[in-house]
Amino acid sequence: MKISLFLRCTLLILFVCCFSAIAQDSTQFSLPEGAIARLGKGTLGKIRFSPDGSRLAVSSSIGIWFYDSQTGEELDLLSYTDGIHPFAFAYSPDGNTIASAGTNKMIVFTGTREARLPSISGNIVQMRDVTTEEKRTTVSLQTQNVASVIYAPDGNTIATARNRDNTVYLWDAATGKSKGTLERIGKGSVQSFVYAPDGNTIATAGGWEDNVGQLWDAQTGAHKATLTGHTNQVNSVVYSPDGNIIASGGADGTVRLWVVATGKQKAVLVRTSWIHFLLPWLNFPVNSVAYSPDANTIAAASVDNMLRLWDTQTTKLKATLAGHTGPVDSVAYSTDGKTIATAGSWKDNTVRLWDAVTGETRAVLTGYTHISSVAYCTDGKTIATGGDYRSNALQLWDVPTRKLKTTYTEHTDGTLSSIVYSPDGKTIAAVGLEDNTVRLWSSGTGKHKATFKPVSTKREYDISSVAYSPDGQTIAVVGGYYKQHKGTVYLWHVQTRKRKIIYEGPDYISTVAYSPDGRTIATGSWNSKIQVWHTVTGEELIARPTRHKGGVESLAYSPDGRTIATGGGYRDDIVQLWDAVTGEHKARLRGHTKTVSSVAYSPDGKTIASGSTDGTVRLWDAITGEHKATFISHTDIVAVVYSPDGKMIATRSTDGTVLLWEIKPTSEDE
Repeated sequence: MKISLFLRCTLLILFVCCFSAIAQDSTQFSLPEGAIARLGKGTLGKIRFSPDGSRLAVSSSIGIWFYDSQTGEELDLLSYTDGIHPFAFAYSPDGNTIASAGTNKMIVFTGTREARLPSISGNIVQMRDVTTEEKRTTVSLQTQNVASVIYAPDGNTIATARNRDNTVYLWDAATGKSKGTLERIGKGSVQSFVYAPDGNTIATAGGWEDNVGQLWDAQTGAHKATLTGHTNQVNSVVYSPDGNIIASGGADGTVRLWVVATGKQKAVLVRTSWIHFLLPWLNFPVNSVAYSPDANTIAAASVDNMLRLWDTQTTKLKATLAGHTGPVDSVAYSTDGKTIATAGSWKDNTVRLWDAVTGETRAVLTGYTHISSVAYCTDGKTIATGGDYRSNALQLWDVPTRKLKTTYTEHTDGTLSSIVYSPDGKTIAAVGLEDNTVRLWSSGTGKHKATFKPVSTKREYDISSVAYSPDGQTIAVVGGYYKQHKGTVYLWHVQTRKRKIIYEGPDYISTVAYSPDGRTIATGSWNSKIQVWHTVTGEELIARPTRHKGGVESLAYSPDGRTIATGGGYRDDIVQLWDAVTGEHKARLRGHTKTVSSVAYSPDGKTIASGSTDGTVRLWDAITGEHKATFISHTDIVAVVYSPDGKMIATRSTDGTVLLWEIKPTSEDE
């Protein structure tokens, strides 16, 4: 008996240990080597159930996340390491392969704005093994920006459609070679398309001006029928499981049923109250529709944040499911019909799993946000991130646990493009990209403290960078008119909110930093010049051309105030060091292969970290300029910040996430 009890305890301990070793926090899924955690899951894309119904796949700007379709438990991440954003994707019918559409792009920084230019490799559809992640086939689409991708029922063909195009492209799934095109009749683009269950027909939904659905022979490309009835663009089409009926959802707020054999309209699913009859525009646009596997129900995702379930036999509304806080972009049924998945968009950014019978929410999948700015709190325990216009949020992350602590939404409308903590850590300042304001919040409560009004309301004016003075009394704000290449440098007093003009004139100002003693500020410009200004008199102390190609994208003072490090702009891969008093050139640090988007000094001043659109962070000896280490990220890096103790670096990438990297001390540092 004693031996048996001992064995049971031993087995229990082994089980717990093994499970702990196997279990993985989602912040550590598919991390690049050297990274210890990821904050955020990227921008939310599409949702698909696996053919066997066991998993829900959710695409984002960093890859495809997998969840248990019943519980919503995070299972895995199929990351994309070659720069593509796999928003549009599809499972192969056997469930073994995922085809995802994306693009390789070059990133060009213009102040706080990011422009994306097509790269040589262009747009692609990539087939990868779901289990091994091995790449199987790649379809080169050249200039085609894919919005949708689907498999034919037999798995031999992949069909794609791009934004603002009236054509469906067919590709051989094994070889990636073209098999033909289906060109819609009329002016409408392809908003949605789907194969018939037997694979012989493709239905397309039209937008823009024709507001119709069309049916095509999948083998010959011949036009078969036009479905006319919607009064606004058709956003989504889906076949019934037996292939006899097509359901379409439109911007006119209706779901319409069509008989495939005749192309005739069978029914219109729409709210029939007198108010909706008199004011039809109150019927909110339907973004997506899905048939239940038993064909008895159609789920319709709507702009008014609701999911509506319609009875296909009686055409009556069965239920309205509320929970999303923004428009519902897409909806999907699990293969057993027991679960419905929905994806919310603007300001919501969640995926919800619903019980298809009771309508109850089973799980809410969160973390999907595009992080547009990042800052370390001075206590080292918190990281603040600003979201873009899709989330309108300021978020605080707990550094030890890597978990989201708090989300602030008061006065956060629009993209927060630049963010800094006050020296005492009690205030967060961020730039609102859309309205060009600088907003202050209490870091502890999230209460809005102040808003510094824009100095110009013209659309071509923006704020590129902000910096707190060491005493916390002043905020330096730089930017300008990016079309006219005119720049501004202002100092705002935090308490009085009075503005002091340091500079207004030629040359857009792209970055700013305070000296450690607060007596000067350094700025960098598009014309590749660094300038040093006296903060009291406004006098220009240094004006030095740097010969950076594409301007000065980033700069930082050394902790002793003696040196300024600069990073070059577009197509400049060099870090340079300058004497902060005389402006004399001190060193060039070479190693990056693309734009150096961010530079930062370690708190002890011994190391410089530089982040680049080549996807790397490089560490340099601040005295000798010797290269010390390189971290390789999955995507372009646009911001690098040190933790206050110098033991970690946080990097923000163009994929909308933040990676944390642990800085291992060298023997000399130890």
